[in-house]
Amino acid sequence: MKWIHVLGIIVLTASLSIGGTYLIMKKNYENEKSKSTENELASGQSISKDNKKKEFVSTVDTTNGWENTTYSKKIDEWKSGNEPFIDNLMQEVMQEMAHQKIIADEKESSIMITPERIDTLILMVEENKDKFEHNDKYLDILKRWKKGDFSTVDDDHNVMMRVQGTKDLGAAIGVASKEQEIDYIFQVFSKEVEEVLGSSPEK
Repeated sequence: MKWIHVLGIIVLTASLSIGGTYLIMKKNYENEKSKSTENELASGQSISKDNKKKEFVSTVDTTNGWENTTYSKKIDEWKSGNEPFIDNLMQEVMQEMAHQKIIADEKESSIMITPERIDTLILMVEENKDKFEHNDKYLDILKRWKKGDFSTVDDDHNVMMRVQGTKDLGAAIGVASKEQEIDYIFQVFSKEVEEVLGSSPEK
């Protein structure tokens, strides 16, 4: 009889040990699976956020925001000693140059920004200060642009709009990213560039 009791106790102990081990392993497996699912969800959300962040938005106005070749040519052909632009035309060309670097609902015509064009406009204003009512504003903006500082180009654009008495409909609402500007130059001016004049914040 004693052997039967001993055998029963051994069998019972073994059963409890095996059962307990199984339950612990099952619980650990479920915990690991739960953590894995949470990580996948978090990773998925992170990828989704990255996709939203990297979603590209063009700044080209496909209605009427194309290159103004007439004014571009006027700037390129102007030489020291020539008759300067009138005030209103200076405001217009500066505003159209800013279109390359801004975000706005509307952009009527654009002039590509180049160091040479900035230099030409500075020379024009400096040689003819008495002919420009807002020469200080022009020089302040153009000299910052010459240094590659376009951090306030959206404000510069809007200052020219206000001085010109233009409606707020085409007012700048931000500064384009480098990627947006490169795309703008390609779409509007048909030029492929890898770098742009001045630094633009990444959006």
